[in-house]
Order: sequence, then structure tokens, then C-alpha cells
Amino acid sequence: MALAPVLLRAGGASGVRQQARSTALAVLAFAITTALALSVLGGQRAFTVRAANGDPFQKEWGDLYIVLAWVAVILLMVPLLSLGGAAARLGVARRDARLATLRLLGATPREVVALTVTETAWQGLIGAAFGMVGYVLLLPVWTLVPFQGGHLAIGELWVGPLMLVALLVAPALAAVSAAFTLRRVVVSPLGVAQRTTPAGLKVIRLIVAVVAVIGFLVVTTLSGLDSAALTVLILGMLAAVFGSINLVGPWLIWLLGKIAGGTARSAAGLLAARRLADDPKAAWRVVGGLGLASFVAAVLSVLPMISEVQGMAPGERLFLDDLVMGAMLTLAITFVVAACSAGIIQAASVLDRRRDYALQALAGAPASLLDGVRRREVLVPLIFVSVTSAGMGLLVIMPFLGPGVQIGTPGLLMLGGCLVAGCLLVLAASEASRPLLRTVLRETSVRPD
Repeated sequence: MALAPVLLRAGGASGVRQQARSTALAVLAFAITTALALSVLGGQRAFTVRAANGDPFQKEWGDLYIVLAWVAVILLMVPLLSLGGAAARLGVARRDARLATLRLLGATPREVVALTVTETAWQGLIGAAFGMVGYVLLLPVWTLVPFQGGHLAIGELWVGPLMLVALLVAPALAAVSAAFTLRRVVVSPLGVAQRTTPAGLKVIRLIVAVVAVIGFLVVTTLSGLDSAALTVLILGMLAAVFGSINLVGPWLIWLLGKIAGGTARSAAGLLAARRLADDPKAAWRVVGGLGLASFVAAVLSVLPMISEVQGMAPGERLFLDDLVMGAMLTLAITFVVAACSAGIIQAASVLDRRRDYALQALAGAPASLLDGVRRREVLVPLIFVSVTSAGMGLLVIMPFLGPGVQIGTPGLLMLGGCLVAGCLLVLAASEASRPLLRTVLRETSVRPD
């Protein structure tokens, strides 16, 4: 506890500046995660309250609204939790090198873990506090969205003090997540200090994702269970499929890096491919948000087909309008999270690689080359992951369309437009780190710690 703040000042003025930047990025990521997580849970609570105490329409259709609200929670919570987990790993390269040195000097594994937990927990706590303030500020914004023939009230969206206190568990979870990243430091501090490359990812990740998809497809064919149990089972399997994207994504990027490295025709392409193959998890944390958003966009690509249904009763038409509104809101939030995640994590990646950039600059590599490598490192997996995740989403939604029913051209056009817009949004967010790279290149110290 006494050593933790001292380590934050390691490396002199340059090290303090880098630590301040990494800390600010981590706090921002935790704040975004907390604010949007509370907003999503508040929306689900609003529909639950209306189903019990609302008007006749809200009570009649309440169960269906609650189920769809839980679907939205699942589709939004996975990207938010991914952003929170990524926030716990910001600055991991510098932290691992620093802690590996302490291990080599005699620090015990317990002391190293305690230092990491302390550093990450207080960042998460500050970020969660800012996120709660952000949630309160967003409440009036959510009341502008029309649902069930009116607007949601602030009282309906308020999650209550108990939920706010429960969200304070997030810093503890973030600290645990950061502690799991220390396995290499604890087991092989010399390997970390020598900057050796870890072993590649295993194909078991792909197998788990395939099993999750098959399990979901099997569950959608069940008919012997009551509707409530079947709904819970389908939602659970949907969450498993959605979560498996986070598992298989790094493996696919690792494979992509291996293939791209063998076919590269330029220095920028070769360096980008080797970075992808060396650290696919870091690359996934940049583009993973868009991968999850692409999955959501594919699931929602049935909306144009549903909107064309004619001859419905007023209540059915109102429900359909709400379904479209909720789906578009879910999709918009997912893409915003993806862009925030890409911008924050790409900036953190530049800070983590400050030593590498300094060495390359001293060796004569121009800034334009390093910019090209950084850009390719995002663009190549971005396109690959978005298309792959969208295909996975289309596979999941097919059982609900019925025999002979197709999504149609409008749905595919909507999906294509979402993918293009999402890629441009994430690219724009990642380009925000370009000035930071220029700042890092001006600091050519190769031993900042």
C-alpha cells in the first residue's frame, strides 16, 4: 500500500506524464461503462414497473416488453463489460515490466498482486463515481425517447440507491481482472523483463464458440418446456453465443496476423501483421467493440421486414414502433461504446509501446511509417472482425425467421450501412491517437522506467 503511490512516480517527469495519461484513460473507460450500464438497467426497470402498475396496454404487453428489455441488456452488457475489462488492462505493458523488475528484486507474488489490485481498484472507484454522475445527467436525455405511446419518466428510470451501491463492486471486479493478467509476471518475471513473446492462442477458443452457436440453434428447436423456462434458456444461450465472440475474436486475429505476415508486401504491412500475431488480445480490445456491434446489427437486420407488416391492430402497431425504436437505440449505444473503446484503448496502446516507438524513431523509422503501421493494425482486423461477427449474427437470427423467410434486400442494406458507418466511426476514434503518437515520438528516451 505504501509502495503503490511511489511506483506511480517512477521514471521521472516523463514516466509521471505517461502514468497520468494511462490513468485518465482508465478512469474515462470505467466512467463510460458505469454510466451506460446504469442507463441500460434503468430502462429494463422502467418496463418492469410499467408492466405491474401501468395502463391496460402496458400490462397486457408488459411481459413481452420485459423479455425484449432483457435481450437489450444482454446485447449491451457484453460490450460494456468488455470495455470495463479492457480498462483494467490499460497500461499493462508498462505495469508488467515494472512489477517484473520488483519480482526479480525479491518481491513476493502476493505483494505484486496487491500492488496491481490497489492501483486498478482506485482507478475503477473514481471512474465508477464519475459514471454515476454521468448516469444522473443522462436521465433527462432518456426521457426524450418515446415508448408505449409516451415518454419514460425519470422516476421509472431511477435504479435506486441499492443498485448504485452494487455498482461499486465494479472496481473490485476490475481489480480481479487486472490480477489475472499478472500470471506471466508471477510465474516468469525474467521472461517479461526480457520482453519474450508469449505462446500463441489455442484452437479451443474456436471450438467453444462453435459449441455455443450449435447449442443456441438446438435450444431454439425445443418445444417441450414451458414458455418462461424456454425464454430464460434462449436468453442464456444468446448471452453465451454473444460472449463467445470475445473468446474466439483474439484467436481469429492471431490467425489473420500469421497469414498477413506471410503475404505482406510492404514494411508497414509486415510490422502490422507481426504486431497482430504477437499480441492478438490487445488488437481485439481495439476492434472487439465493433465486432460485438456488428453481431447486434445482424440480429436487428430483420427490422425492415417487420416494419412492412400491414393490417395490424393499433396495439400491435404501437408495439412494432417501440420494437424498432428500442432496436435502433440499442444499436446506437453499441456503436458508441465500440467507438469509445477503440479510441481509449488505441491511445493506451500508443503509450504502452512508447519504448518501441522510441527505438524505431532512433533507428530512422519515419513518423509516416509508424502511422501507417498503427492504421493498418486497426483497419485489417476491423474489416475482418466486423464481417465475421455479422455472419455469426445472421446465423443466430435465422431460426426465428421461419421456413422460407429471408431477411431481404432492405435488411441487408441496413446491415451493410451499419457496418460501414461503424468502421468509419471506430477508425475516426482510433485516429484521435495520432497526435499522441507525435508526442510520444518527441520523447526518445528508451528507458523511461
